[in-house]
Amino acid sequence: MNNLVENILTSALHKLEADGRPLPHNRWQNMLSVTLRNIVPPLHQSVWMEWEYGNWIGSFAGYDAGGRQLGEANVIPPWLATPLKDNWQPFKGPGVRQGHPYNVDAMHEMLEFWNDLLTDAATLRDLHCRRNQRQGRLAPKDLYIITTVAISVPGFLLRRGDAPTKNGEIPRRAAAAFKVIGGMYAAANRMLSQAHPLLGQTELDIDDFLQYLEDERLLLSPESRACAAPVKMIRQIVGAAIDPSPDKLAQPGLPYLGMDLERAFAYGELCARIDLVVLLYWRSLRHYLKPLLRDAKTTQEVCEMLSQEHELGIADHAPLSAYARVAKDVLAMFAETAPEQEFIAELPFAEAEGQTYDIESIGRGCYRLETAMRTYFRRQQAALDQLLQRQSPILPEDAWSPAPGSSFLKALYKADKRLEVCA
Repeated sequence: MNNLVENILTSALHKLEADGRPLPHNRWQNMLSVTLRNIVPPLHQSVWMEWEYGNWIGSFAGYDAGGRQLGEANVIPPWLATPLKDNWQPFKGPGVRQGHPYNVDAMHEMLEFWNDLLTDAATLRDLHCRRNQRQGRLAPKDLYIITTVAISVPGFLLRRGDAPTKNGEIPRRAAAAFKVIGGMYAAANRMLSQAHPLLGQTELDIDDFLQYLEDERLLLSPESRACAAPVKMIRQIVGAAIDPSPDKLAQPGLPYLGMDLERAFAYGELCARIDLVVLLYWRSLRHYLKPLLRDAKTTQEVCEMLSQEHELGIADHAPLSAYARVAKDVLAMFAETAPEQEFIAELPFAEAEGQTYDIESIGRGCYRLETAMRTYFRRQQAALDQLLQRQSPILPEDAWSPAPGSSFLKALYKADKRLEVCA
């Protein structure tokens, strides 16, 4: 779908109050929304969802058994959201959220399952520690893995080939975990995307984590809607995920997974590794492409493509070597990471940061990255298919990978023919 159509649909179906609250659809909007949902599949139905969108954004448009969407008012694309007639109130606590509207009805959903969610977080922690030989208070890198698993559960339920869960029948407890633990995921994922120094902590300091949430404004949506959870509850759920349980759990969490608990966890772990490699691909592309901005022969169109692609992070100052350290620390938790190590071996970590490449070197370097991503994709897609008990289409050897960095590079080759020739 092109940008013009996207903008028209968003303008028609994503109406907001001045303070960011979504307006419920009127009769005409409801008819259009239902028609579009029958025509345009949600992102989680994409064959390559784990690569193209990831489980966080990819699952947003899914519905739980109570009729609420997993992404609530933050569904992407916005025109797929179906806002409910919820009660909103100004947040009265301190910090960046003060005075911003929060969804009272969504908060009541979380409170209904709060004790269960603490059990679910502790269960995820215990399973992670057993599978990856971790103990004591966990580190930010552990939180990245645990929370990625949590937000991958709805995707696993919807996408598994054997007994898939119908959209609209995701257990409400699973949806609540997606939203609550998803807040921690958003923070851990942001740290990863920045190669933030907090990732170097061997034990996560909760006060530092809370300050990071404030500094990065992660408790507010892009449209300034507030997370409803008070700081006390955020401390509780973070503690459940990273601190050893004082008592053995009477019953394990995530009961709706049944015998698939281990399989769902392995799926979430694999998604975390895929997300890490997708990030490394973006940052390595940035490493090669940044000199194009200083090249007098680079067109304005190409400069705008480089500057406007958020995921490329062209203005990011964290060196590629910082991402190498992050990748090494995260992958060190797993026993077997050959696909990731082979991909990393093709990355320009050893090359001087800020080096000015000639156009031929840029073209060859980017193509080498794409070739490495294709190889990685084929290996890990086979692993995804095995975990999900489904069969994905087999792409030709020379097909571009479905990773978003690949799509960007393909478009860039068309915009700057010099790169395509050198590839």
